Amino acid sequence: MQLRGAHLADRGLRRAGGAGTRRIDDLRHHITRHLAEPLTIADLAARAHVSERQLTRVFKTDLGTTPAAYIESARVEFARNQLETTDHTLERVATLSGFNTTDTLTRAFRRTLDTTPTEYRNRFRIN
Repeated sequence: MQLRGAHLADRGLRRAGGAGTRRIDDLRHHITRHLAEPLTIADLAARAHVSERQLTRVFKTDLGTTPAAYIESARVEFARNQLETTDHTLERVATLSGFNTTDTLTRAFRRTLDTTPTEYRNRFRIN
């Protein structure tokens, strides 16, 4: 089966055997380094030189999740670490992890971990 040129151009994350994996890894590192900043699917797709739809496809195929869910998961993981290892206020943790408000942080924790940030800190705080 032959693929048309336009279809090949949209396959940017998968091109050149292994280059796709490097691009996904680059995006994952970019996300991790910029959690406190707004991270949109459009910006990530532009950074990877693919369409938003293709970015979502590749994330689902390679990582088993959507870009938005991956970003939230990375933010929750960072917040968990902050709650375990620092005395930062919930407001500060929310800001540093990119949730911006304690309400958004709490909703993400409830959705992901079925607990609140305060309950999590009380249970898992490293002294």
